[in-house]
Amino acid sequence: MVRKKSHKWSSLMNFALLIAAIVAVNLLADQIYKRIDLTKEKRFTLSNASFDLVQKLDDVVYINIFLDGDLPKDYKRLRSSTRDMLNEFRVASGGLIEFDYEDVLSGKSTEEKESVLKQLTSKGVQVTRPELKPDETASYEKFIVPGGVVLYKNREFPVNLLKRKFGNELEEDINISVEQLEYEISNAIRMCLAERKIRLAFTDGHGELDPIDVADLGSALSDYYKVDRLNINIDDTNCVKMFLDQIIKDPEHAGSIILRELSKAVNAYDGLIIAKPLIEFVPEELLILDQYVMQGGKILWLIDRLAADMDSLQLHDRYFTHDYPLGLDNLLFRYGVRVNPTLIQDLQCHVIPVMAGENANRPRPWPWVYFPIFNSDLQHPIVRNIDAIWGQFVNDIDTLPAEGITKTILLESSDSSRVVNNPVMLSMRSLAVNPNISAFREKRKIAGVLLEGEFTSPFAHRPAMKRRAPFQLKTKSEPTKMIVISDGDLIKNQSNKRSGEVYPLGYDRWASGMIGTEVMFANKKFILNGIDYLCDDSNLIEIRSKKMELRLLDKARVKAEKFKWQLMNMALPIFLIIVLGVINAFVRKRRYIVSQ
Repeated sequence: MVRKKSHKWSSLMNFALLIAAIVAVNLLADQIYKRIDLTKEKRFTLSNASFDLVQKLDDVVYINIFLDGDLPKDYKRLRSSTRDMLNEFRVASGGLIEFDYEDVLSGKSTEEKESVLKQLTSKGVQVTRPELKPDETASYEKFIVPGGVVLYKNREFPVNLLKRKFGNELEEDINISVEQLEYEISNAIRMCLAERKIRLAFTDGHGELDPIDVADLGSALSDYYKVDRLNINIDDTNCVKMFLDQIIKDPEHAGSIILRELSKAVNAYDGLIIAKPLIEFVPEELLILDQYVMQGGKILWLIDRLAADMDSLQLHDRYFTHDYPLGLDNLLFRYGVRVNPTLIQDLQCHVIPVMAGENANRPRPWPWVYFPIFNSDLQHPIVRNIDAIWGQFVNDIDTLPAEGITKTILLESSDSSRVVNNPVMLSMRSLAVNPNISAFREKRKIAGVLLEGEFTSPFAHRPAMKRRAPFQLKTKSEPTKMIVISDGDLIKNQSNKRSGEVYPLGYDRWASGMIGTEVMFANKKFILNGIDYLCDDSNLIEIRSKKMELRLLDKARVKAEKFKWQLMNMALPIFLIIVLGVINAFVRKRRYIVSQ
């Protein structure tokens, strides 16, 4: 009897100690928060760039996510992954990041839903139709909103979570979207914190694209950078008048004053965007650009070597391309690239509107081999997992030996492409002839390349230019980088110049009207990624390199072994519980008999 009471008292003490330990562990966990990421890819561990970014917050960031409600299961995985990632950001920020989920479409009438969707779209929030699998019922909303808004100090920014790529399965795109969650959230926080200290300039004076042609990109860049236009044509009065006061004081040295002061003006910028120049650069202007590079400046070159555009094609039955004498060949050659006076033809191409067929009053989409579509499978952060990019009359690029320069291909044509040499006869009549597919078997052609390293000046061995320069010339650059793209229109948005309406960069309003659905390419994302890689010191672009393996079930095996696994998951646990119960009863019975 005494032994029985002692055993009972011991059991109560053990139970009390267990409760006390649980309470103590919970109290300690409330004070010391620590999680261990056991995933192979460290998918729940924020990068140093994200962690450093949230440390700069001095006020609460509120994130409202609209991916909620009754969703297909793949979208539910994206929602769950977003919640996990936002929790990581909340912890890293010390509680300065708060978030909530809201189903903005639930319980609303059709008119109210249309109003909400229109309002969200105007803010830049993505709206899409959910993609259902054959075994899923269509009980979901006709639209879902895989994104949200970020609120910080009375400012609002969109954040989009779903990344779709033409031709990909939904599961693959969901995995890509999960990979990019940290980047998208960090980028939204970056917009909140942007002080626009980094300065960019679109060059002017050499026939570059008009402000309305780059208005959408300029608006997007202005979220992070201070963006200007800078005339660098020394023969243009709009350039010279910037230094008119100094020239008036010393007219005898007007040439030296212009070169010296223009060089200072150029060097005040962290990056230059040279977008489709048409007028030749004189040696003095090339010297200014070269010395800008020597000082560590970054340049995004968007060069057209040949005059070819759709406007001319619509005005003439046929016409021949001709070369733009830009004077950039020697400069770029020394940096390690050559833009050739050719055009890339690609069977993987976009369409143009053509009046043809029985209903000739209505244009129909027709493939145009001079509009290559670049689907990158490269792994560089600028282009990794990016959607298709639309090119128009693209030249091909050769990479050349250049000591100390690393070259990374960013854009290249498909395996079904070729180049044609200048002069190229362009005619809409060529659409009536089916292309000879066997001729489109040349190796992939380069249309965009990243150059990184220490560049050598082409003016290093030109004493005459050294004597004329009103400043000390550098012959070797500091470590820097530049991007060369052989398509000036890659950066050009469509617009209505009469009304001033600007369409998003990458959006084709003509194809959208013909096909009846939005046709959108990733040109803007590509250019923004490129500028960020060149000029942004936050290293957020590196987050896009994170890769997580999608471990999918073998669907054929699942279907074949469905009953076996159902039996194992439902019957086996019950059987094990019964066996353990019998063993436990047997042990207790023997222990009780022995104690008696």
